[in-house]
Amino acid sequence: MLTLPPPDEAIFRSAPMTLVQFYLTIELARDVVNALGCLGNVHFRDLNSKLTPFQRTFITELRSVDAAEAKLTYLYDVMVKHNITNIASVTPGLPLASASEMDDIKQKVEYFHERIQHLEESYTSLDSQKSSLLENRYVVTALNEFHGSELVNPSDVFEIGSDDDDDDDGVALLNNNNHSLELGRDPGTAEALEAGFNAILGAIETDKIAVLRKILWRTLRGNLYFHDIPIREKLTKEGTSEPVAKSVFVIYIHGDFLRARVRKIIQSLDGKIYDNVNGGQLLRSATLSDLNQQIGNLDTIVETTLNHLITELRIFQEVYPEYAFAIQREKLIYLTLNKFDEDSTRRCLVGEGWIPKSEFENVRQTLKQLIRDRTHQATPSSQESIELSNESQNRPPSPDNFDITSLDSEDFGSLIAVVNELSTTRTPPTYHKTNKFTAAFQSIIDAYGIATYQEVNPGLATIITFPFMFAIMFGDLGHGLIVFLISLYLIKNEINFAAIRNKDEIFEMAFNGRYIILLMGFFSMYTGLIYNDIFSKSMTLFKSGWEWEFPKDYDPKNPVAMVAKKIVGKTYIFGLDWAWHGAENNLLFTNSYKMKLSILLGYVHMNYSLFFSLVNYRFFKSRVDIIGNFIPGFLFMQSIFGYLSLTILYKWTQDWLGTGRQPPGLLNMLINMFLSPGSVDEPLYAGQKFIQVVLVLIALACVPWLLIYKPLTLKWQNDRAVKLGYSDLHSLHEHSLQIHEEEQAIALENELNYDPPQDLGELNEDYRFPNDIEPLHHNSASHGDGPDFNLGDIVIHQVIHTIEFCLNCVSHTASYLRLWALSLAHSQLSTVLWSMTIQNAFGATGKFGIFMTVMLFGLWFILTICILVLMEGTSAMLHSLRLHWVEAMSKFFVGEGYAYEPFSFNEIDI
Repeated sequence: MLTLPPPDEAIFRSAPMTLVQFYLTIELARDVVNALGCLGNVHFRDLNSKLTPFQRTFITELRSVDAAEAKLTYLYDVMVKHNITNIASVTPGLPLASASEMDDIKQKVEYFHERIQHLEESYTSLDSQKSSLLENRYVVTALNEFHGSELVNPSDVFEIGSDDDDDDDGVALLNNNNHSLELGRDPGTAEALEAGFNAILGAIETDKIAVLRKILWRTLRGNLYFHDIPIREKLTKEGTSEPVAKSVFVIYIHGDFLRARVRKIIQSLDGKIYDNVNGGQLLRSATLSDLNQQIGNLDTIVETTLNHLITELRIFQEVYPEYAFAIQREKLIYLTLNKFDEDSTRRCLVGEGWIPKSEFENVRQTLKQLIRDRTHQATPSSQESIELSNESQNRPPSPDNFDITSLDSEDFGSLIAVVNELSTTRTPPTYHKTNKFTAAFQSIIDAYGIATYQEVNPGLATIITFPFMFAIMFGDLGHGLIVFLISLYLIKNEINFAAIRNKDEIFEMAFNGRYIILLMGFFSMYTGLIYNDIFSKSMTLFKSGWEWEFPKDYDPKNPVAMVAKKIVGKTYIFGLDWAWHGAENNLLFTNSYKMKLSILLGYVHMNYSLFFSLVNYRFFKSRVDIIGNFIPGFLFMQSIFGYLSLTILYKWTQDWLGTGRQPPGLLNMLINMFLSPGSVDEPLYAGQKFIQVVLVLIALACVPWLLIYKPLTLKWQNDRAVKLGYSDLHSLHEHSLQIHEEEQAIALENELNYDPPQDLGELNEDYRFPNDIEPLHHNSASHGDGPDFNLGDIVIHQVIHTIEFCLNCVSHTASYLRLWALSLAHSQLSTVLWSMTIQNAFGATGKFGIFMTVMLFGLWFILTICILVLMEGTSAMLHSLRLHWVEAMSKFFVGEGYAYEPFSFNEIDI
């Protein structure tokens, strides 16, 4: 039994990947892809990217599956329409249906589709007829009410809504008394209208009434009588089940030509005209009686049809999850098989994909078990018919030289599944193993860029640094506790929330980042303890290191300025002394403290990020980058900002008050260090002039070091490679890499005592899959100079890198002052909110005091949640995100990789 090495971790850097090649007989291909989909660890390459979807091998099968899926989608929409959504979940590990079983599923889907579609169309048609009859009845009823009323003022009947662009028309409509030239100036009563001539009656959407009125007025120049009556109940829109508000319109017009024009205008606005409404009172009564009878008959038919439809849908509801999962899985299988290259002469499919190296044996054993199960179904023999070939060449085996029939056995026929591990110049996808805790932090990094294969993953350090940077700007024990409790609520109910399909976008972001919010709240409580701040108030947790000197005859009602005296030998145990809260120089002290703290944290954050670049250079064995980029960059940063950080710490350690000295300004010291080296106006320590001159010289020397060393070294290495017979430096690198991988493969074979099969044929290094035009993914983290050596490009790249690095050292250090600015803003805003709300309730007594306390506390709490927690918290989170993306990751992160997207059935959503 082979003892495999433990799998490599994939958090600090991406998991090692390997390119594998599958040889499958067509009869077994569907089962193999299903098994690989259940494993969910193969990132397939598309070997037919040159072909259109209609030129691929399994287009016929895909069309059949797509047709079944379209029918399922229609049936699901019908279930949703009739509120039948209680769909059970699919049992995990549902076995793959055979070809005959899939045909049976498609036939059953077709059967349900025909029956339910017929019932749905019948129900929709009948319901539409019923809605039309109801609308007709409303028109008749509205006309009866209209004729039974007296029209006192014709201007009350004809109303027009005026728009800004049609003021003249609106005035004309409102002021016009002659609404119908044929009826005279005063129609008098509705009976006079009825006796004159028939009207045009119908119904239209209420929103279109004003448009219809205005169009008719302009078209007929006011030669009409118009009245509208809103329908109280909402009717369904024609052709849909959407409820819509409608109104009945009554239009009197004379002349066949004008009547025809009006009818066309109404129809263009989707209005419906009813011709069975005209006539006298007796005729309308007969029409109304007939409509009531038709509606009564249709009610019974519609209800029966609906009950039958609901019954069919409930029967289909029981089998829908299984059918939907089987159809979608079948579609994914054939979409994947269409990425395989076909060898029609041997009835063989060839596919390629990336898998983590630690999963290769799992894939091999899975295929082995699949062959064993399939052959046991056909023959009692228990021999294995899977072969494995670990090749160490740079090109896949050529189908022209590969004799797949040599792997067949008389016991197993043509059931062949061969997996080859290949060596390639292609850059593998980036895969970081995550869980529900680390996935959200990794998504922060992936949103900026996918890490280059095997480079240092910033996501690991982000787990701590991101919430801690946030907490520095959001340092308040009370606000941090609120954030912490919100995250605990999301975590406690994560199973219920995860089951919700259509989440609100903002809520989904908060839910996916619940563990980020958890750490943000926890660190905010920690920094709140350091700042001694809870809802803008201090906490007297320990005895203060200061004591107030009260003057004689002190009267609390007449406060006077007092001075606090330091208690000798007494230091506050943790964080800021609460005595500073309320002091006149509190803001001056905390500002100075937080500003310097921001510089120190920024220095630490950028330095450990810079050391990640050293880790990358060592891993990719780039000695020229270590000497030409990391060392001068590190010295440049330490000589300026490392020195500034040390002076901050030194200044904090000195007892300036005890010695009676005035502490020097560090910002002016840093500026004068470069403007006037060798002169110090306010000395901080002995020997300061000499040390600053040395540091300035080191910083100046690092600039040409950054500019010159790497281009000259690469030029020398390229010239040496050309003398050795290589085309350029990169050819030498690739040859050395190939030799190294071959030695590793031979060592592994010797260690495992494994002999690859000798009947796979010779390799053809010139072979390419004819339809594969997928671009190569080059790993720029290893040398970053492109496929061809070009000294000019290298020089330009290095000049840009040098300028950016030197300028960014200044700008990025200053950028960390946002930690101080946001912390100050949060603290002051919290203080203002407290003083303007709940503080005003203190002092009031009686019922009014209770009322004021309750109301102002509610106002304070709501504003605290909305402004300080949500708005300020979001702002602090975005600033923390910027510090990671720009200030930290720019020191080492390349981010030119592409994501590992394995083929899996987990993406199926029923």
